Amino acid sequence: MASAYTGWNIHAGDGSDEDEDLVDEFRHTKESIYWCIEATPTMLAPMLVPPPPTGDSSSLKPGATPTPTLSTQRPPPTQTQTQAQTKEIVWKGAPAKSKLEECLRCVYAMMKRKVISSPKDLLGVLIWNTEETVKSTSDHCHLLVELKQIDAQMIKDMRTLLQRAEEDPEYLQKLFKPWTEDTVIGSVFANANTAFREESPNANNRIFWVTDNDDPVKGNTQLTDVLRLKRTDATQSGYKVETFFVPPTFDSDFDLDKFYAEVMTEEADDEAEEAMSAPIVSHDLRAALDGMVTSLRTKETAKRVAFKVPFVLGKELSIGITGYNMIGEETRKLPVKVDLNTSAGDEIIRKTVYKDTDTGTEIDPKRDIKKFYQVGKDDIATGTTSAKIFFSEADVRKVKTLGRPPSLKLLGFKPRKGYLRFEETVKHSYFIYPDEERYTGSTRTFAALHKSMLKKEVVGFASFLARSNSRPQVVLLLPQEEKLHPNGVVAVPGGIHLCQLPFVDDVRDHNLTSSVSIVHPPDPETGEESEQPEIDTAKKIIKHYSKTYNPESYPNPALNYFYDTLAAVALDEDIPQPEDNTRPAYETIEKRIGHLIRDLRKQIPQDQIDPTRVQTSTKKRVVKAEQAPIDLDAVNEFVAEFQARGVKLKVDELKAGLRVMGLPTTGKKADLVDRIQDYVDTHDLGGSGAKKSRGKASKVDVMDLDDDDEEDEGFLKKPKHKKAKHVLTIDDDDDE
Repeated sequence: MASAYTGWNIHAGDGSDEDEDLVDEFRHTKESIYWCIEATPTMLAPMLVPPPPTGDSSSLKPGATPTPTLSTQRPPPTQTQTQAQTKEIVWKGAPAKSKLEECLRCVYAMMKRKVISSPKDLLGVLIWNTEETVKSTSDHCHLLVELKQIDAQMIKDMRTLLQRAEEDPEYLQKLFKPWTEDTVIGSVFANANTAFREESPNANNRIFWVTDNDDPVKGNTQLTDVLRLKRTDATQSGYKVETFFVPPTFDSDFDLDKFYAEVMTEEADDEAEEAMSAPIVSHDLRAALDGMVTSLRTKETAKRVAFKVPFVLGKELSIGITGYNMIGEETRKLPVKVDLNTSAGDEIIRKTVYKDTDTGTEIDPKRDIKKFYQVGKDDIATGTTSAKIFFSEADVRKVKTLGRPPSLKLLGFKPRKGYLRFEETVKHSYFIYPDEERYTGSTRTFAALHKSMLKKEVVGFASFLARSNSRPQVVLLLPQEEKLHPNGVVAVPGGIHLCQLPFVDDVRDHNLTSSVSIVHPPDPETGEESEQPEIDTAKKIIKHYSKTYNPESYPNPALNYFYDTLAAVALDEDIPQPEDNTRPAYETIEKRIGHLIRDLRKQIPQDQIDPTRVQTSTKKRVVKAEQAPIDLDAVNEFVAEFQARGVKLKVDELKAGLRVMGLPTTGKKADLVDRIQDYVDTHDLGGSGAKKSRGKASKVDVMDLDDDDEEDEGFLKKPKHKKAKHVLTIDDDDDE
């Protein structure tokens, strides 16, 4: 038995967030896609509307044979997939007239997506089997787009090409006139090989092969052997070939047995000769291209390796595992700051420098700076000072990790039913998978543990330390069973989720002892259960809200609108309208359960407002002082002044009089005058002079108002009739 940590390079003192061993996982930081589209008469010919499916093979054209058994037909898309895919290749205009135009629209959509999501990726387009040779070292090949990083000009050129093709139905037929003599398929692999080797030797290189010609070599077996070797060389060089085969017409088929079954088929494993990856034939090119763009969208966010640690199963026994982040909030990329004083707007390089405030000399943060934790507080009255406990980086790391190296240590197992509570997770889970490269036999051991946990329906508990600067965490090991599509493709991979559990310090008590209930109690006389009409109506409503949430159907509306706007500005296009799929379907809700919702509102009385719990403002309230005795002499003196001058009094004078009366001082001048007059009328303190003075304000006295008084200007404004609102208000005293 080997030690639990044998062969593991644990960097306990480098201060890095991740181990250096993870660098190899991110070597392929960019992707390179090279489109190879064959120009054939049927690829350039107008597409006809397919006949409705009848299920009768007799409707096939005489002489046409069904697709061979070797060909793997794509499963028909579901309604959700169709709705999502129809939005992938978006072109504001008429439908594509030919299959080649459909491919170029897909290239355009891919350019617009990748220039924002993956600006480092490369893309090239080669139209082969053309009569003319354009920008290509190979004969009868039209290099439409050189393999390079996508920029705005490249997208504009592709858009211009598509606009011309839309205006002139014969534009693409003239531009890519097919070559009808000897085949040039052999030079296509050489062209792609040269482009990958020169432009993207370290990228994830892929060839997108699109054609509707099932026999480009016209039965030449010698040429077939040569092309099979070139295809093998491309595979050995790390280039992947993804094929998009489509029948030339709707009433015909693409026969893989003629050529491509032998050339494009590759063995999935040298030891498993029966495992063959066959090419796929799709009778709907648009659906195939839409699905490809959709898959690219799901792969844009890289499945980044979060950690690689040993999984300690027992004393002197461990295996290697790799952890992945399956969920992570996608945010906008940070803008780049540039220096406008430079001619080209050079990017600003940010650098942090530590300096001594006394001498101004630069300080080395690793050598001259230490961290301390303060214990206690300084008290000037007693002369006591706080204690400063200094720690080095190594000491802090040792305290945080309890001296443990990064690892996942198994603690035990419990029944799955009673120990799986989703409300106790404090963070998203990790997905772990065996790492055979680090420790031989990890896959077999991990598979045995995974199978046993599923069979016994148990979950595991473990102590987890992801990195050398992390904190130990108790996690729950939740096994996930592998699920397959009907066509054999893995839908849900098998593995184990690490669900992070809280400590006792992380638990928060809500201090709620009861909840509101509308359940009718039983009849006190007979004891029979009462009817629950509210609950029955609510059950009917909930029954109609049974649709599951699929995050792939709900892109972030704010994030996508930002990227769409950014692309539109860069390409000189109109700003698109925001699209928000998260908005409720109000019309559908009204149609299905509108009457039920209205019934429930009638059955349940509206909640009463508790004035003690209503928050009317976030501002800090000033506690009112106790009401002081009113000085009657001062009140009579102000009332006499008010009756004599009326609205000629300034706002400050009116507020001073209101304070004497013990009344609020808030509001505009008109409110203050009304408040004073109401007080005078209520206490029978005035005569007719005050009322007349107030009544003449709009005709005569208004000209004598002070122009420098902002409150007076508000008094002159025409009152606005606002809709009444029933709100709970608290008057504030602003006299302080």
